[in-house]
Amino acid sequence: MARATLNPLYQNLHGKDNKREKKVNRVRNDKQQVYTFTPSTTPASKAQKSHRKEFGKINSIVNVLIANPDESKAAEQRMDKLNRKLPKCRQFKTVHKFLYHEVKAQLAQQTAAKSRKQEKEVLLPRGVKLHINPFTDLKAAELYEILKARYAVFTLEQHIIYLDEDNIDYTATHICLRRKAQVIAYARLFHDADDPQTTLRIGRMLTTDRGKGFGRFLMQQLIAQAQRQGATTLQLHAQIQAVPFYQHFGFQTVGDPFTEADIQHILMQRAI
Repeated sequence: MARATLNPLYQNLHGKDNKREKKVNRVRNDKQQVYTFTPSTTPASKAQKSHRKEFGKINSIVNVLIANPDESKAAEQRMDKLNRKLPKCRQFKTVHKFLYHEVKAQLAQQTAAKSRKQEKEVLLPRGVKLHINPFTDLKAAELYEILKARYAVFTLEQHIIYLDEDNIDYTATHICLRRKAQVIAYARLFHDADDPQTTLRIGRMLTTDRGKGFGRFLMQQLIAQAQRQGATTLQLHAQIQAVPFYQHFGFQTVGDPFTEADIQHILMQRAI
């Protein structure tokens, strides 16, 4: 097909030269904006190159469909024709399933990137120190600062009017970040009552100096401490608004939400 007789839509999508008018047609408005999935351009094996070639064919079908929805039937026919040539492991029954598959894959990559960011080691600023102690090793002043931080967050901020000292502190490992003796992040790690041999639980997790990565650093230390204690499962009762934070560290929700201390929580756990 000569360039002079190319379909205008094809010219608009691909910017082919029109020798007669001596100009290049480009997509110039939002209504004709084409959404393009771009495959990786890293060095590839023979099989990967073949896959990228097939990917390009599917991509062109999707571009036409999005640029001109009236061509959906023709796009479906082209997709079915291409599907018959592809191995079963690469087939997509419809254009919509292909779009869903690609968008889902891209979102998974974004989530993985966020997880890697969360897992990246956080360096503590000067003057902030990590303390890991069993209850018996805590000094009176240290315990006082821990209880003061817990009261400030859970009672004054979240209005939880329940007894904070529940006797679990005696057997828990207390992990906190301190700046000039003041607690700025804290959590306790203790054995689960139903499975004390293999499961540890996180409780009373808090930060008083927020937005500086102290919570992420504390969570990294909690996971490492649980591994040192030989646990295979780590659990916690997460407040609903904090679920995305814990998901970044591999925690998954279990069961349905429930009310604890008049606040919606959900059980989360991860293998370690």
